[in-house]
Amino acid sequence: MTVDESDPCAAAATLRKVYYDLIAGQGAMMVTFKAGSSGVERSVTFHRAQPDRLLSVIRGFEQKCALAEGRPPRRYAIATGGGN
Repeated sequence: MTVDESDPCAAAATLRKVYYDLIAGQGAMMVTFKAGSSGVERSVTFHRAQPDRLLSVIRGFEQKCALAEGRPPRRYAIATGGGN
């Protein structure tokens, strides 16, 4: 699967599909990233044991997408303690 980094919204959507396949039990997923006008390509293989690495990449593209569309980026927080 090839992801065009020049369109962060499309990149995030494509990588979400890869993420869902990965956590649904697919083996390793190889993704090729193509850098906009320079055309530089790099490949990364994500494994089922490390979906958090892929999720981190997805969130980066989602933030870039939000900024490109004039929206504030989403914040991801980790809650601590128990609730009442």
